[in-house]
Amino acid sequence: MEKHITTHHGGHLEALLNGCPDAILAINAEGIIKFANKEACKLTERDMNELIGENIVDVYESVEAARDANRKIYEAGGTIHDLETVTKTKSGKLIPVRVSASHLYDSSGKYIGGVGYFAQYRPWGGAEAQVKARVDQLETKLECWKNSATPVFELYPGLSLTLLAGELDADRFIDISSVLLDHVEKKKTRVVIIDVSTAIIDDEEVPGQLAKSIRTIRLLGAECILSGVQAKLARAIEPLLTDLGSLKACNSVDIALQEAVKVIGYEIRKKD
Repeated sequence: MEKHITTHHGGHLEALLNGCPDAILAINAEGIIKFANKEACKLTERDMNELIGENIVDVYESVEAARDANRKIYEAGGTIHDLETVTKTKSGKLIPVRVSASHLYDSSGKYIGGVGYFAQYRPWGGAEAQVKARVDQLETKLECWKNSATPVFELYPGLSLTLLAGELDADRFIDISSVLLDHVEKKKTRVVIIDVSTAIIDDEEVPGQLAKSIRTIRLLGAECILSGVQAKLARAIEPLLTDLGSLKACNSVDIALQEAVKVIGYEIRKKD
């Protein structure tokens, strides 16, 4: 015999929701509250019959705060976690809360309402603070890695290209040089195009480090071609040319590429 499970007032689902330590509110498409658990009543200082049927705006600090929360849910793709806002009690008391909420849609994709968990704001606990500090530390390291990372492409066996973009300082250039030298050694590169057309160089140490990298690349058996050298860098590197010997430089990557393929014994020609 087929069994049917039904939900009813006082059933398992309601018991579960009322046992949740966070306030839970569910609304329809018009923003009218259709469900509230006991914690929602406590948080807003309202009886159940004072919440059900009321507009969700009434539990926010203001209409603008409610609209801002809804806008942020939309911007987050329909679901948001730990949004910091303020709820208002029946007596007018303002309570900081963190809201996690989702928009709800029917099978055709039509918006039918939403559900939100309102947790009274509290300072991070000891364990949470440690986790948050670790996350912040990792994010800082990731950002540092992103800033220092520079792509090196092998365009053809023996021919590679690196793009130095963004602000270059001495510390970042050390990382860039390490990546580039490892690539040249691993790939047995014969010629490297170093494009600096989009680099911002305000550190006086960088031109000297660039010259040192070029010399090291040559010791590894590869040639260097600079592309897109700006006037400021040209003036800074010019006194170092005696150390570098013959250094090829081109004003565009296209011309540098033509010069580079000659080094590996090829030539670029237009098709007839």
